[in-house]
Amino acid sequence: MSWHAQLSLNLAMLGSLTIVVAHHMYSMLPYPYLATDYGTQLSLFTHHMWIDGFLIVGAVVHATIFMVRDYKPTTRYNDLIDRVLRHRDAIISHLNWACVFLGFHSFGLYIHHDTMSALGHPQDMFSDTAIQLQPVFAQWIQNTYVLAPSATAPGVTTSISLTWGSGDLLAVGGKVALLPIPLGTTDFSVRHIHAFTIHVTSDVWGSISNQGVVTHIMGGNFAQSSITINGWLRDFLWAQASQELIETLAWTHERTPLASFMRWRDKPVAVSIVQARLVGLAHFSVGYIFTYAAF
Repeated sequence: MSWHAQLSLNLAMLGSLTIVVAHHMYSMLPYPYLATDYGTQLSLFTHHMWIDGFLIVGAVVHATIFMVRDYKPTTRYNDLIDRVLRHRDAIISHLNWACVFLGFHSFGLYIHHDTMSALGHPQDMFSDTAIQLQPVFAQWIQNTYVLAPSATAPGVTTSISLTWGSGDLLAVGGKVALLPIPLGTTDFSVRHIHAFTIHVTSDVWGSISNQGVVTHIMGGNFAQSSITINGWLRDFLWAQASQELIETLAWTHERTPLASFMRWRDKPVAVSIVQARLVGLAHFSVGYIFTYAAF
């Protein structure tokens, strides 16, 4: 096998493992006092997601080098790669159909929620307090995780991670360390990994007073804010919105007379395919690692 193909597979597997580590770092904490050190949790999560971003990009790059330089169709007839390439039109069309289907239905659901919210009909929205869409399979896995300790280790009555289990709030030094997170309609409606990250930061992290009143850092309103577009833009997606704003300002600046006076008069109107791919890779890497993955 080509060295580039082998390296691509290894980078992809290591990148996937890094994603798993990043998300288990805050949901199944390895050290007790890490639960109340929110800055350290964010730093560890961001650190591992940055590593994942570079590893996945490297996997794609080396897979591309393998296909361009090392892959020979005449010597690899009718193997897995050859069959995928010969059926690529059907595969891409089906994936495109699935993406369009999911995109239209998901975005349509959010438009429905924003419309019902604006018209004052919260009872017609898909939420835990109105029309419910419960993630029954995820809830079954969560319940299995809760019952596993007593079945596999006699005498153990609680699960390793309170986040996935059940019980009371656990506080250390006046800060919320762990808190059970029941899965509901919002976890079913949005992407699960990204949703659970924000679910933890919104509904778990915070402080507790002497009277037992919990004050969450992000308001503890994940179930309400994540079912509408306005809620996401207001409470959760400020990083992505900032990136879009910066790119818009930069694009506008490059087209002003001042830009022509200070930099160049003959601005390029087109790029080559290689240049476009390089720009796309750079935007994906920077945008993914410094905005989505970091938050």
